[in-house]
Amino acid sequence: MAFAGVSLIADGKLCASTKSTINSGADSGYHLIVVEGYLRTKETTPNGEWIKSRPFIVGGRRWTIDYHPNGFDEDYEEFISVFLVLEDDTGPSVRVQCAFSFIDQPELRVPKHIRQSEPFYLDGSFDGQFDFMKKEADLPSHLGDLLLSKEGADVTFEVDGKEFAAHRWMLAARSTVFKAQLFGTMNVDNATSSVVKIDDIKANVFLDLLTFIYTDGMPEFKRDNGDETDDTEEDDMKKDWLLQLLEAAERYGLQSLKSVCEEKLTELICKDTVADIIVVAERNRCLWLKHSCLEFVKTSTNLHTVFTADGLEQIIRTCSPSVLKELLSKFAS
Repeated sequence: MAFAGVSLIADGKLCASTKSTINSGADSGYHLIVVEGYLRTKETTPNGEWIKSRPFIVGGRRWTIDYHPNGFDEDYEEFISVFLVLEDDTGPSVRVQCAFSFIDQPELRVPKHIRQSEPFYLDGSFDGQFDFMKKEADLPSHLGDLLLSKEGADVTFEVDGKEFAAHRWMLAARSTVFKAQLFGTMNVDNATSSVVKIDDIKANVFLDLLTFIYTDGMPEFKRDNGDETDDTEEDDMKKDWLLQLLEAAERYGLQSLKSVCEEKLTELICKDTVADIIVVAERNRCLWLKHSCLEFVKTSTNLHTVFTADGLEQIIRTCSPSVLKELLSKFAS
């Protein structure tokens, strides 16, 4: 089955950079919808309203998926509803078979709830699951409170001079890396110690990592101080924060957080940030983010005449980040 793209929903709406159509080039395919911050999406999308995925092409026809966080109508307000929509209604009816599956933790890639239809004909309309699954209670908010209260915490992390209390079971459930570190037979010290020292991560980034683990919601960017900054300075600070959070997500195997960071970083690519972003993208195997940087270089007036895409990739692999940044800054000026 061919990959037919991904739609990222954040802050209750489809992110702009995932709105373009993708063609699977096959008669069967699958499309992913990643919901970042489910509680926020549920709050901003009333019963009866929906969020439409990016369009995708499978079997030569154009499709979308309608996602109703609070149900199709008042009869289904206790459910999440999802529908497959045939967007190009000018062609003949098409015989389709579709399946909807829910994956709570994308990094585990294990569907937990699957609904599959029998083959049916669709003609310029939609079909799907009115009662795809029962809406979960506000578990993320309760878990967020648990992180803040520290009640029942059984491990403390020392990070950049600060301490953070957490729960082993929660970390192990969300991250296979934490599970191996805290319960693995190869790391007896961490398995028995109540204090674990973490190096090479800033304290605020580690706290944001924990917040995502407990709430499944993207933390908000916060400036380090209360000083006034212009938009350029704030974007640069946000870029640095997202890059650090992306690397932390990669380190602890949190693919969904990594994907959200990639998505938000694509919106910050410019001549002043592309060098920093592309180096981190290369180091952490962020192919989509790296491609976005290469496309920016290729289409930039001052840069594309100097670097070919292949040439830039060679520089990425062989040069230090400081050298790459110096080169791009020179040719961008």
